[in-house]
Amino acid sequence: MTNLSNNNQSMATVVETFLIEETINLIHDNEALQKWNDKVAELGLQGQQHVLTVKDKSPIPFMWMNNAIIATFETLCPTKVLVEKYDKTPIPLEILDLVSLSKNEGYFYKMEIWYNEQEKNPVCVGYAEDTTQSNKEELYKAHYAKKYLIGRWADVKASLDTLTKRAREIFIVNTKASLEQSIRDAKRQIEDIEQKANNRFGGAMPSTILPF
Repeated sequence: MTNLSNNNQSMATVVETFLIEETINLIHDNEALQKWNDKVAELGLQGQQHVLTVKDKSPIPFMWMNNAIIATFETLCPTKVLVEKYDKTPIPLEILDLVSLSKNEGYFYKMEIWYNEQEKNPVCVGYAEDTTQSNKEELYKAHYAKKYLIGRWADVKASLDTLTKRAREIFIVNTKASLEQSIRDAKRQIEDIEQKANNRFGGAMPSTILPF
């Protein structure tokens, strides 16, 4: 029987997770977590208390996405779908384990897969409710949500710096093309303005306007 398995490492999917080392030990170590909670309470660190999404659970152990990281992956992966609905490529086991952990710990009120229809290099993103915001309507909830990068998988390993540079280049090219198209559209409208005036006012204006 022919062995159809492919052992070419260059074709293997690269999986990258974004766990923060400082908080990993708090996930399963109840004693360490209790000490952390006690110290936060003792020092009155209200901001740190907002890090906890569920009381008595560990702090979110994933990389918080700042505006630059969000912009990077929204540019590279413009399509977003709930993790439960994603059906484009198999989700690696390493990512599934972190999704399971996140559900068990109640870190996020939703998790999404962001991807690109062409390249299929997805990222898994968790949305944590910003407890500092009082408005709980869904629109505001999503807008103010704190986003965390759980993991990504791709055909080629690339650093965040490399991905940001790539996203920046794509943004410049796409924005420039959009602006140039807007300029062309505006020029056409200027060229057609006489005809639009004729259509609106009923023909060309006479060269001399007679008095009543």
